[in-house]
Amino acid sequence: MSSRTVLLVTLCVLLVGTHALADEPSKANELQTESEILAAAREQGLDWLTKNQAPDGSWGKSYTIAVTSFACLSYLGASDEPYIGARGRGLVKGLQFLIANQRDGQFTAQGHTWIHGQGFATLALSEAYGRSLFAKTKPDIDTQQIRDIAGQAVQVIANNQSTSGGWWYTPGSPGSHEGSTTVCAVQALVSASNYGLEIDKSVLARGFEYLKRCQNEDGGFDYKLGDAQSMKEGTAGGVATLGLMKKFDYSVMIKGYNFLLKITPATISQGQFPYYGQFYGCMGMHLLRQEFGGDEAYRENTSQYIAAAHKDMLSWQQEDGAWPPKGWVASSEGEAYGTAFATLLLSVPESRLSIYNRRPPKLP
Repeated sequence: MSSRTVLLVTLCVLLVGTHALADEPSKANELQTESEILAAAREQGLDWLTKNQAPDGSWGKSYTIAVTSFACLSYLGASDEPYIGARGRGLVKGLQFLIANQRDGQFTAQGHTWIHGQGFATLALSEAYGRSLFAKTKPDIDTQQIRDIAGQAVQVIANNQSTSGGWWYTPGSPGSHEGSTTVCAVQALVSASNYGLEIDKSVLARGFEYLKRCQNEDGGFDYKLGDAQSMKEGTAGGVATLGLMKKFDYSVMIKGYNFLLKITPATISQGQFPYYGQFYGCMGMHLLRQEFGGDEAYRENTSQYIAAAHKDMLSWQQEDGAWPPKGWVASSEGEAYGTAFATLLLSVPESRLSIYNRRPPKLP
């Protein structure tokens, strides 16, 4: 039996035991062990990313800005001290790659979409700056430059918001905006605001409102405003983003929550964007649990949803620590895409990134 199979079987036993045993100390011990198993899988994935970084600091193939951003965010989310050792050096190289591929805060367009790279890279730089404020070991990079570029980047995002409140794939392309473009733009704005960067709050408010108007009666979210498609992976992204609103919209969030519970992580795993969907599904459920943690039913349902997504992530991991290409974008980007997203997902419960929390961090 392979080590990967052993980890998966052990986690399955723990997940069943967690809900079957009534003894609270035993539950706490088993949850700790489950956390250790997930951390071990994440560590293997991060080791793979460190060993397979390109000489220029990037990961990925066609969408190197987006994939490199995911990888940087994964390093940032996995440790209280992300800037130390080989991983810290890999993180800095990744940030340097992002800095080299922008001008005045606007990142180079890649493929059919510009805003995804712009949003994810802005988020990565914002979180890198923010985490540097709390880390004991400071990064070997100019953090003021990172802050300045992130500040320019959020202004570029704001300047390219459409009249509907969403974002186009590329600047000046009316009609080409949809839910996932708005998700990555809004989360970047929230992160920047969390770390004291100036943003136009009216832009953020319009982005939130656009996403809310994309929700259908069944709780699912449209691919594009008015198409009534109720995306599966896109609904996970909508819930994860609207969970960051300062004023929690209970009706919207509960409808989205019920939609995700109905379709289950197993359905998302079979979709076109399984890594994207599982990551945002876990993030959305994590934010819901922060809001409703005192309610046993919500606490149980969100925990089970996240555990099911974790189970799938473990079952996909390869012996070398990487995650294989699954879905549409991943098939062109190789193992780096899946590994960056999977390791990022496994860090959600530890809440290190500012966007994993309903309340912004208290800055030093």
